[in-house]
Amino acid sequence: MVRILGISASPRRANTEILVKESLDAAAGMPFDVETEFVSFVGKKIEPCTDCAACVRNKDYCWKKDDWLELVSPLLDTPPDGLIIGAPVYFYSVNSMLRAFFERCTCLFKQLWHEDFPHTPPDWTKTAAGALAVGFHRHGGVENALTNILQVMLSNGFVCVGGDYIGGAAWQMEIDSREAVKEDEIGLTAARQVGKRVAYTAHLLQEGRKTAEDIALLKIG
Repeated sequence: MVRILGISASPRRANTEILVKESLDAAAGMPFDVETEFVSFVGKKIEPCTDCAACVRNKDYCWKKDDWLELVSPLLDTPPDGLIIGAPVYFYSVNSMLRAFFERCTCLFKQLWHEDFPHTPPDWTKTAAGALAVGFHRHGGVENALTNILQVMLSNGFVCVGGDYIGGAAWQMEIDSREAVKEDEIGLTAARQVGKRVAYTAHLLQEGRKTAEDIALLKIG
């Protein structure tokens, strides 16, 4: 079973959510067992990281009492085989909620610099990942938002894939509607491609691990 997690970083149930669910549906349609999970930022509160180092002093994850830990938990206990993150484009980049979500993840890796920190950093090196973004204007920063997401994924060890070009780029055609992206067939197709490629790459990584384990057992035997 390949488990794919889709995250919609929009504060609204609108175009980004449609795009992420379209991508997850495409992943679920692959010719092997795929389980999908959807996480939304709607109604959630995520404070930004202030580099206060309280996580290091307290030897625990970030002290801020908001929804960040709940939202990141599906990536921690058992890392998914695949991850798809979608964001709306705000001022040529991702929205502040997603940026804050990413920044708060710094506390997950403190053991790399502080040996007495009790939480082992998550291993995302076996997780395939792809990015989606939807903007109001055709040239309003969609590719830059995709790049922002992919840069964070790469810096945290994910195995990144593209879609149509570098990810699932979509736009609202300058239509002020929460469902405008449904009319962007190119964007929807790109989102589906991301879903399929994340699922397929996750499947390959999973099968590769099994083969490596079998080889190791043969050597031991």
